[in-house]
Formats: sequence, structure tokens, C-alpha cells
Amino acid sequence: MLYQLLWKLLTLSLYIGISLGIVACDGGDDPTSTPIPTATTTPAPAAKSISATLSGVNIAMRVPPGWNGRKMNDGILVAEHRGSIHTSSKLMGMQVFIFVHAVDNFPAPVNSASHPARRILQQIISQPAMVGNSVVSSPQAFVWDGNDAAYYLVNDTNENVSLVMAVVIANQSQLVAINISCPSDRAASIRETLPDLLADLWVNGALMSVSGIDVLPDPLVFPVYTQPTVTVAATP
Repeated sequence: MLYQLLWKLLTLSLYIGISLGIVACDGGDDPTSTPIPTATTTPAPAAKSISATLSGVNIAMRVPPGWNGRKMNDGILVAEHRGSIHTSSKLMGMQVFIFVHAVDNFPAPVNSASHPARRILQQIISQPAMVGNSVVSSPQAFVWDGNDAAYYLVNDTNENVSLVMAVVIANQSQLVAINISCPSDRAASIRETLPDLLADLWVNGALMSVSGIDVLPDPLVFPVYTQPTVTVAATP
């Protein structure tokens, strides 16, 4: 159970959004009539919202126009439309995954005065089995609407980058995790779209102020991932 929690907090890459492919079919021209040109206006897609109660915490957020939102078994997934074909490792667009777990699910700190959100994230990245060959930055603490919070950055082996944020709420009993991932060649877009993505995030009926994430660096400097060097033994 704990291993699954830590893995979800490390990276979002295993959550591949399901997009809908749209195929437009053009009808043939009528040879017996001449169509009259008319001015048409294509309305912009309307924003939607999605909500779910996760481990006793109600989470609601805006789904950007043109994106998909899905309730998963253990969280909320919001993903860009990027066609209907996705691989199991390389992301095809940006994704946001939010889930909630009790703080008690994580090992208690030796020092009870430690920053709880940063402490939990530090526990995750300190486990080699969790990090693997990915490169992870050191967790940084901040305060979000008076709540203890922290974040770190990931650059993984599948050419994806992630911003992982955690905020402790409800008298420090519940941890809300927000994973935002995209292909590494679009790394700058995470910080650029962050205010818009989280502009309408509600936790237990309270709107999380988007100004609370202003303290995050702009731009985000993701750690550099270098492919491991493979040494070939010389033939005697």
C-alpha cells in the first residue's frame, strides 16, 4: 500500500489520459445548385468542471476547454486532447492527476517538528527503488493558503517532466497531491499554464488561491536527465 502511494507521488507518467479522436467528414458539393456563402462563427469550447470525494476530501477543479477530465479509482485525471493513440511511457500532452491520502499512511518523522509536506516528499525521493534512473530535485517547502506545502521536479527516463506538489490540509491529517506532467520538450509550459490549470481548484468547498503558487520559481528549472553510459567489456 505504501509503495503504491509513494510511486504515485513520484511521477504521473503511468497515468496516460484517454483522448477522443475526432474525424470530420466533408460532404460532396451539389452540382445542381450554387451554395450561398454565409458567415459562420465557431464557438469556443466551454470550460467544464470535475469533482470527486477522495479519502473523505472533496476535490473539484476546472477542466480547460478542449481537455478531458476523468474520475479514476483513486483520483482525478485531467488531460489534453492529443489524439487517440498513446504509448505506455511517453506522454503525448500535458496531464494533471490529483489524489488524496491520510498523512498517517506515511511513516512518522523522527523529528515531529519537521515540515510534514516536505518530509513526506523527502521520504519518497530518498528511496532508490522509487526514483530509479529518473532525476529528482530536492523538495522545497512553501505555504499555500496557510497550509503546509512542498514540491519537487522530476525528469524521467521516458522523456517526461513532472511538477509534484503536496499540501497538507484538515488539521494536517490529509495530504492532497497534485502531479502535473508533460513531454520534456514542453517543460516550460508547466509553469506557464500553472495559474490557469489551478485557477478553480476547490478543496472541501474552499477555493485554493492561485496566488499561493506564485512562490514557485518562474521558470521552473527541471533537473537534467542524462542517459546512463553503457560500458561494453572488451573481448579478450
